[in-house]
Amino acid sequence: MIWGLGLMVAMATAWADPVSPQAQMAVQQHGRARVMVMLDSTAGNRVPSMSATSLPAGGLALAAKQRARRVSQDRDALLSTLPRGGYRVRRSFAQVPALVMDVDAQALQRLRRNPRVLGVDLDRGGTGASVAPDESSVVNGVSLLQPASLDGRGMKVAVIDTGVDSDHPDIAAQLLDEQCFCSLADGDRGCCPNGLTSQSGKGAAEDDNGHGSNVAGIIVGQGRVAPRGAVPAAQLVAVKVLDRQNNFCCSSDVVAALDWLASHHPDVDVVNLSLGSWDLYAGSCDNSRSSTRALKSAVDRLTELGAVVVASAGNQGSANAMSAPACLSNVLGVAAAWDVNAGPATLLGCTEASRAPRQPACFSNRSATTALYAAGAMVTSVGLAGGTSVFGGTSQAAPMVAACQLALKQAAPAATVVQRMDAVRLSYSRVTDIVSGRGYAFLDCPDAVDLLQPGYFSSPRQPIAVRGAQPLIPPRGPRTSGSSVAVGPLLATTATATVQPDALAAIRARTSPPRSSRLLRVRELEP
Repeated sequence: MIWGLGLMVAMATAWADPVSPQAQMAVQQHGRARVMVMLDSTAGNRVPSMSATSLPAGGLALAAKQRARRVSQDRDALLSTLPRGGYRVRRSFAQVPALVMDVDAQALQRLRRNPRVLGVDLDRGGTGASVAPDESSVVNGVSLLQPASLDGRGMKVAVIDTGVDSDHPDIAAQLLDEQCFCSLADGDRGCCPNGLTSQSGKGAAEDDNGHGSNVAGIIVGQGRVAPRGAVPAAQLVAVKVLDRQNNFCCSSDVVAALDWLASHHPDVDVVNLSLGSWDLYAGSCDNSRSSTRALKSAVDRLTELGAVVVASAGNQGSANAMSAPACLSNVLGVAAAWDVNAGPATLLGCTEASRAPRQPACFSNRSATTALYAAGAMVTSVGLAGGTSVFGGTSQAAPMVAACQLALKQAAPAATVVQRMDAVRLSYSRVTDIVSGRGYAFLDCPDAVDLLQPGYFSSPRQPIAVRGAQPLIPPRGPRTSGSSVAVGPLLATTATATVQPDALAAIRARTSPPRSSRLLRVRELEP
């Protein structure tokens, strides 16, 4: 009897209710609720992964079709178990094993009992809120890219935002494609230009707020009206998910945008998301709820195809949490800093006593998993009606990093996604958040380029960096005394030691295992 009781307890604790309390409460209170349902893609290894480097020519398209077919089969199998009239599908995806539904209590109970359901959560929304002139471009080093022939030529960037002013002189020539996924929380109408929840083709991503035009201009602006963008020769894909108030009702619209990019623009090099959920997450949010699982799955598809995904950390001023998707482990989450020496200022709900270049902004979210800071307040860029606009926030810091990532791909096309991400996370430039006491990398794009392509900007700092077993830059000349060095793939977890000159070579050898896919840096610290 005791053994049987122990077995029952073990079985009870092993099962986790996939339905969140918030989803359960919403159904109880309103009879139905809009939920995101995440399916277990690992069951039976049904949904294959894709890799741009592991498949033969034409293999990516075939793998994508196979994945879409299996995702569809799993979706249909799930729907066949639900009661008629108990649900309504609001949105489904081609590459992501998830779907969005309105469900009643009976359908919710069926979902709870289905072993293929990983999670059921409310399909909550968020914002792209921000209130960068181009001091930010100078502080971040991206103003140096075009003069060095890193103008984004041959690169493609996707901006998921409020859309763009499609006929703006600084945008029109670079605009390659448009798409919209913009839902309203209630009813069947949407916030796409056609009044529906989705729209494709010319005019589908017309901006009715100005936020997305500003963000896109920071990256690809031609400089005819507003200040020039960092990489003006890059092609632009605009996807509208934010409404005229610069909000999104549902995370599923963002998932749909990422899913659409993987299917329709598998060659996209960088994706920028200057937006974030209302909910904040401390640390990695990969498995926090169905919406973040779906976002993680969608980003996984893009990184497998070779894209770097960048997102703004959010502007709620949290010192220990970020919004989604910035909190995902496969996304570069970007916090914001000021770009000028100036006096007091109140912005986005907080007041600074003074401002200085690279000073972390009080409104910026950050956490232990924030990838880096970049200047993003204030930024003058493309505006509506063919004009200019001035915005500031993490929304403006993120496209600075996105532009740098395009330059890194152009400068070092053989570098992997992780190596390009590491190149900005390993920055010599550092900032300290006085609230949390944590130190962070600060965007220094020429330094990141030099890390992947030594000597491109003739950096006087001469970092010792390693890709695989090959040193990218030789160590400094012999020293007559010991040097303090920091060693590590990420400076947030570096080890520091004092070594003699002849030990540098040994450190370099020990930190460069054959076939390593990560960047490592040995940096000499100031005495």
